[in-house]
Amino acid sequence: RKNAIGVLSTTASFMSTSSSSQLDSGESLNKDVAQQKYQELMDSSKLQLAPMMEYTDRHFRHVVRLISSKTLLYTEMVAANALSHERRAMMEEYQTQNPHATSSEVRDNYSAQYLTRYLSQGMVEPLEGPSVLQLGGSSPEQLYEAAQTVMDMTNRGWCDYTAINLNCGCPSPKVAGKGCFGAALMDDPKLVSELTKALHDGCEGKLPITVKCRIGTDTHEPFTRNQYLELDPEVEYSRLCNFIEEVASNNIVTDFSVHARIAVLQKSFSPADNRKIPPLKYQVVHRLVQDYPQLTFTLNGGIDSLSQAQQQFEACPGLNGVMTGRAWAADPWSFAMADKLLYEFD
Repeated sequence: RKNAIGVLSTTASFMSTSSSSQLDSGESLNKDVAQQKYQELMDSSKLQLAPMMEYTDRHFRHVVRLISSKTLLYTEMVAANALSHERRAMMEEYQTQNPHATSSEVRDNYSAQYLTRYLSQGMVEPLEGPSVLQLGGSSPEQLYEAAQTVMDMTNRGWCDYTAINLNCGCPSPKVAGKGCFGAALMDDPKLVSELTKALHDGCEGKLPITVKCRIGTDTHEPFTRNQYLELDPEVEYSRLCNFIEEVASNNIVTDFSVHARIAVLQKSFSPADNRKIPPLKYQVVHRLVQDYPQLTFTLNGGIDSLSQAQQQFEACPGLNGVMTGRAWAADPWSFAMADKLLYEFD
């Protein structure tokens, strides 16, 4: 981890300017951009399209945007190591072909042919508008470089995301198991804090950084339905609070999307099992809203209709948003009244 942080410092150094006044001006501009993006994020958060692999690509996001002009869209999860590796390779290739090019020239001109398939957004009206790029990874260095890639592609006009989200909720064995990220990160909140700092630095403070997580994992107690129901809810909640507080302690992350189930990682559960077998605990997310008024929370899990979303806002008025995924994929037109009912927008 020390080596990773060293690389971050080295990589960041070539971005510094020789003039302190220019630096101050740049930081002020970045804060203004970040504030605009944060406001866009908050204004669109009532209903959110959940990130779903093999579903929420730019084509499906365009369909959703045709139905709702307000819903906050999430991308499929993009692996940070893929962006980091491809960017490094293309920068090295350009540098080899242009040995006298400056660092800035390399960054502006390396080939983006393969990176655009991960990051490009639709160019057809209506444009995506409020949308969040979800990244997955557990390396500060790779997430820093992934965020740098996002800014490179933004500057070239390929994308314009509202925020970057760190995946701390996916229970897939490929992600949380072999990949050691996704929901597995919930067991290491200090690392998550470092990862969100790397994302913040990588995007030069221009984009809000958010986190999507679950209410916990089965790391401390092997999961069986009966044993889980007997678990002291205060113990479970205290662990979740520890995660939230540690991640929010760097004053970078203030927005959390919480799937109201634990992630079962110690058994051979498929992602579908993890969406169905652990019981939903909406009251846990409602309690977070009450206990941490300085933060914003979105509830995810088991919400299949606009009426269910409305019920959650009635039960917990301070809730920032409701996230739904499979229901959007199964019947997009059932959300056709979202703008009117949730955003009061005709």
